[in-house]
Amino acid sequence: MMTRRLESLLLIVFLLLPACRQTEPEPEVVEYPRTGLFVPEPPPQYQSEGIRIATLNTFFLFDGYGDEGQADFPHKGNPEAARRHRARIAQVLRMINADLVVLQEVENAAVLQRMVAEDLPDLNYKVYFVQGHDTFTGQDVAVLSRLPVEKIGRTEERVPVAGTDDTYGVSKNIWVRLYLGDLPATIIGVHFLSRPNDPHRKPRREAQAEVIRRLVERELAAGRAVAVIGDFNDYDETVPDLNGNRPITRVLALVKAAGPSPDDDLYNVMAEVPQHDRFTVFYDADEDGQVEWPELSAIDHILLSPRLRARLREVHYVQAYDPRTITDHFPVVITLAPR
Repeated sequence: MMTRRLESLLLIVFLLLPACRQTEPEPEVVEYPRTGLFVPEPPPQYQSEGIRIATLNTFFLFDGYGDEGQADFPHKGNPEAARRHRARIAQVLRMINADLVVLQEVENAAVLQRMVAEDLPDLNYKVYFVQGHDTFTGQDVAVLSRLPVEKIGRTEERVPVAGTDDTYGVSKNIWVRLYLGDLPATIIGVHFLSRPNDPHRKPRREAQAEVIRRLVERELAAGRAVAVIGDFNDYDETVPDLNGNRPITRVLALVKAAGPSPDDDLYNVMAEVPQHDRFTVFYDADEDGQVEWPELSAIDHILLSPRLRARLREVHYVQAYDPRTITDHFPVVITLAPR
């Protein structure tokens, strides 16, 4: 009697064991620190082969000579300090080693040519630059590429500013047309009006977004894949950053809505990384000179049209240096399959 009962119990345990073996363990919930000081991570280790594209705000990549605008920055009017800053930016570019990089806050083509010649001669970069219209800062957007570029330009379009009789455009932008592997593509580099939480700038910043949306729409209609890359100075409503910042504008939503159908929408690569890695800029809100987690946010973005998204292989938010010592922004790097 006891033997039969024991055998029955063993049979039940045996039948249950496969189900137990197949059950996945509960994922560990890790709370990322929201307080304390930021510590730089190691340089990126790329796992995929392909075409690497990046964005970086260079924090006034100027030469220290002549008229350098009305904004203040530490190396203004100091050629030797400006040279040291160029060398530090070059170190970041060497670390990420992208095939094409969109740079913001560049003074002119000559500064980039000097940096490439002095600090990056072996990376085979060519400089692509179109003069913009930001007379206050004197900044522009530029491209370094070792991929062959077919054509460059910028949009001069202006659109109405909501609630006013004014029109507004994007003073700092550039586009380049090229092939990414076998795919004809347009890379659009942008640097939008600053201060994402300023309600007085909201209508003008949304006007800038509409200008770029129209440019994207035209390039897509011409049969080219599109990436919009750079310093948007704004947050993404649908992809929260490290600290969950929410936009007061529709800037990202407008640019992503590239065509008449949701199938045309651009994709923010930030969705590919964990939320605790989603930051690209440091703003010392309390002015204590410390890099604290609540002072980090994501305002630099890479948006991809569907054909480029299909080739996306890898995304890195490169937080590998102290933002007080080089630039207050961090690079974003993606890898695309060439086919």
